[in-house]
Amino acid sequence: MTDIVRSLDLEGAVFLSAELTAPWAINSRVTEQDCKPFMPIPRRIIAYHLITEGEAVVSLDTSQGYKEHYRAKPGDVIFLPSNPVHVLASGTGQRPVSSDDLHLPASGNGLMRLTHGGGGDRTRMLCGFIGSNGVPNPLLDTLPELLVISIESLETRSWIEASVAMAARELASERCSSDMVASGLCRILLIEALRTHIETNPTPVGWLSGMAHPRIARALARIHADVADPPRVDDLAKLVGMSRSSFVERFTEVMGVGPRKYVVAQRISVAKSLLRDSELPTAAIAFRVGYNAPEAFSRAFKKETGCSPGGWRGVRKGKFCASSAAA
Repeated sequence: MTDIVRSLDLEGAVFLSAELTAPWAINSRVTEQDCKPFMPIPRRIIAYHLITEGEAVVSLDTSQGYKEHYRAKPGDVIFLPSNPVHVLASGTGQRPVSSDDLHLPASGNGLMRLTHGGGGDRTRMLCGFIGSNGVPNPLLDTLPELLVISIESLETRSWIEASVAMAARELASERCSSDMVASGLCRILLIEALRTHIETNPTPVGWLSGMAHPRIARALARIHADVADPPRVDDLAKLVGMSRSSFVERFTEVMGVGPRKYVVAQRISVAKSLLRDSELPTAAIAFRVGYNAPEAFSRAFKKETGCSPGGWRGVRKGKFCASSAAA
């Protein structure tokens, strides 16, 4: 799991300290402006909130009559893997206001501050984000919109609490090591969230099932370490201590597709990201994802998507292309 998380190229920050008194309700979402003081805008943002005192109702429903999806307590870490707009509140029934309108300049601990509410029961939380700049990875897409873990039950609790405190001190003193502390914290939080989610939920065919299978997880980690030049199937089987036939059978059973087809799908996924987010020519992208000839890359891309690389890039988001529309 650590190898998989490393491949995501994660950075992160704790950027906000909030003190709220009931009744209160805020709309929240990590913005690009929140990220800019810490790093270039990442390709993907995972928001999180660490409750240190009191309770908070979390809702993905942002309407005035929002519902309670989870009631967080001290020690809970709330993850939002797709960084949606969400409501944090003392309870349901309060009209939420935008958290952006409540931000105050940083105090002595180096964090931006947010103070709001009606003077009742107090809730305190630290808010942060995890940014991923790695190649596209299906792991993040398999996670639910809302994921909660409790550090109270984790063996790493003392390390996490000490890291949060240290990150705040480092930010206050503007030491260069603050980014390292925050990035280490976000990685361990994400690893713990993934482990907890896998251990407490059924694992259908696909990525989470693969992560729950130690040998298949090792193969996945090796594939994603370099999708342009992954080991041969025989070498993957040796790596995980299985015969070739047993490995192929088990991989297909767990992932729903054989290892060769899985590698092709991941190459095409990386290629889509490069086509969308860079100005590299198609030939350069072909070599970047492991194809020695642009023609072979174009054939594989069209077979997977129904669209040529140039046509896919032409519509940027890949919703439609001429060849797929005609089909």
